[in-house]
Amino acid sequence: MVDALHRLSGADRQRVRAAVDAARKATSAKFDFVVVPASDHYALYPMMWSAILSIGLTGAVSVWRSHLTIGTGVIVTAALFGFLLLVLELWPMRMLITPRSMKRSACGRMARHQFSAHLISRDTEHNGVMLFVSLAEHHLEIIAERDAHAAVPAGTWDRIISDATAKMSDNLADGLIDAASACGAVLSKAFPSGAQ
Repeated sequence: MVDALHRLSGADRQRVRAAVDAARKATSAKFDFVVVPASDHYALYPMMWSAILSIGLTGAVSVWRSHLTIGTGVIVTAALFGFLLLVLELWPMRMLITPRSMKRSACGRMARHQFSAHLISRDTEHNGVMLFVSLAEHHLEIIAERDAHAAVPAGTWDRIISDATAKMSDNLADGLIDAASACGAVLSKAFPSGAQ
């Protein structure tokens, strides 16, 4: 299995893991840190944009070269579609052509899926917090269960996210460490370690 933090150096991976472990040890609340390489494959967009552009460009060619036959138009469309699909299937291009709202939606969906898989309470305590990171989309999200959300001042989770994402743009590891440490600090005040 590939470590989702493979982009980081070994030292940075250790620093992030140490910050997460420290956050877990500082509180009796459940704290989980989930990192995924991407929240979706976004496979629809290369095909959709390839089709739109190849048909549009073939239409422009047919206006410019009106003597071309329908058969030639089909061949030009197919060739353009194939070429564009190869180019737009490249991961950086795929991320570029996917609308921001769709990436945000996919990240939110993946975060809730991971929350239900990793942390959702099956006991009487509802104090879990999950820090979710989707690397390709540069997305950070905190999902807190009922008691954890109620135990902290309003806007605390949003502040942690905004501070960490600002730092992540300069240094991914430092942003992740700050987010994990901040979550640990907040949870240790509300749910101190050893308090059950």
